[in-house]
Amino acid sequence: MPESNATPLRLLIVEDNPLDADLAVNALKRSGRRLDVVRVETREEFLEELEKSPDVILCDYSLPSFNAPEALDLLKQQGLNIPFIILSGSIGEETAVEMMKQGADDYLLKDRIGRLDAAIQHALDQKALRDDARRAAEYLRQSEFKYRCLFDHLMDAAYLCDASSTRIIDTNRQSQRLLGLDRATILGSKLSDFFPEGVLDRLHDLPSDDPNANLKFETEMAGDGHVHVQISASLITIEKWHLLLVLVRNLDDEIRRASHLAWSESDRPKY
Repeated sequence: MPESNATPLRLLIVEDNPLDADLAVNALKRSGRRLDVVRVETREEFLEELEKSPDVILCDYSLPSFNAPEALDLLKQQGLNIPFIILSGSIGEETAVEMMKQGADDYLLKDRIGRLDAAIQHALDQKALRDDARRAAEYLRQSEFKYRCLFDHLMDAAYLCDASSTRIIDTNRQSQRLLGLDRATILGSKLSDFFPEGVLDRLHDLPSDDPNANLKFETEMAGDGHVHVQISASLITIEKWHLLLVLVRNLDDEIRRASHLAWSESDRPKY
């Protein structure tokens, strides 16, 4: 039963019969609900009250100039997540099921008014779950965006790999530049595909029980060209997944940049 001192439930009732609306309100009050009730009968009134974001909508299936399918459609058009419960004197099961498919949270016959409070509470609980899921999805989306920005703008080629197989799960732009391959081609490959045999064996020696385990060494890439690189590797554990973050720095590029900088400095006029 709701707490009697709780914030009043803002209830929007779409009903042309004031007596039927009173029956619903009295049933909820007997259950201990504090209510802030507004009753409407027309499309225009309904839209006006939607702007005030009620907590729950109770809607008769059919009114003289309005009906539940229209009201539910308007609710969806507004993009509002408000529990919508049909309360009707007579509604066929097929119609009720179709309304549920369209997005109604529940339906009740008016002669089962005693179930109204439980139906409202269930609808509110489901709304809370949807709100939580939406917030979690938005947090994840923002986290992924930040991760993507940071990962792609690293100065080193970066590879996020499965720790046991060194199969590449994710990579960045510098990696594509270093290997001369597009991202789709790199993903799913093993990191060892791009280095001479045995070079990466030491990655398997990183202790899985040490979250700060890391190593750094220099080697060359596989292939016709001899690209001298520095490899830094760290273990990352996310829940049950053991991942390996490998950063590959092109030392030849660094030497060229340093040389270019030295020449630029020597060309500056001396004062």
